[in-house]
Amino acid sequence: MPSKKGTKYFNSKTSTILSKYTLEDIQKLLNSGESKTTIAKTLDINIKAFNAYIHRHNLTYKTPCQIKYGKQYQSKKRKEGIVAPPPSLNADEEALERFRKQFAERKQKRMLQELKNSYD
Repeated sequence: MPSKKGTKYFNSKTSTILSKYTLEDIQKLLNSGESKTTIAKTLDINIKAFNAYIHRHNLTYKTPCQIKYGKQYQSKKRKEGIVAPPPSLNADEEALERFRKQFAERKQKRMLQELKNSYD
């Protein structure tokens, strides 16, 4: 009898390999942070058959990028304490004061240059 479109049937090799593991073992492998392709290669089964097995037994899988960059992930810099300190409260005022000094110096240089050029 022909199979329905979109269904996958395991071959005997895949079913014997997967029969060695319990559902909890497969779920632990899926939660390990490895990609499904890597897990399928280590088990020596086809990725499509592995995906069908996951779907058939309602196992959950999060992609490694979601695990790695989720809220629970701390960056290497934060773990080592190399995070920049928070800006001081007077940072805006200090920056404004530096700008005013530089502006005054440039204005003075520009005026001296214009005076010098006017007599040449």
